[in-house]
Amino acid sequence: MSNRVTSLFNIRYPIIQAGMIWCSGWRLASAVSNAGGLGIIGAGSMTPEILEEHIRKCKAATRNSFGVNVPLLYQGVDKQIDVILHEDVKIVITAAGNPSQWVPFLKQHGIIVAHVVANVRGALKCADAGADAIIAEGFEAGVIPGNRRPPH
Repeated sequence: MSNRVTSLFNIRYPIIQAGMIWCSGWRLASAVSNAGGLGIIGAGSMTPEILEEHIRKCKAATRNSFGVNVPLLYQGVDKQIDVILHEDVKIVITAAGNPSQWVPFLKQHGIIVAHVVANVRGALKCADAGADAIIAEGFEAGVIPGNRRPPH
């Protein structure tokens, strides 16, 4: 199966695992990648040291593409980005914040960047920032800023 998603992320199937903060460690990410999707390590709950460990274990468990999800609203994003650069991660999915600061920086380092949005305004910010892909999600996906349950 070949399409824009599989080509961009160098995966067999157009399936991108969510970066679910406490649930998405190296085991899940490598299993998804080994099955042909894009496994994602959820860095939101990880210190830089734990993130480094998960990236290294994921590299050891799969030869396929995987990425790291970085929620931009947390403290210490810059330290997580340092780990991602040092460990030569090729795909980053940013979320929960304005992509304008980090998307261009990551792309300058040869990283494919997708950003998670909840509305058109967020998608336009991604386009302006130069994101390679936009991941649109609804209110049921969690606590991403802009995700609001519609009125009944």
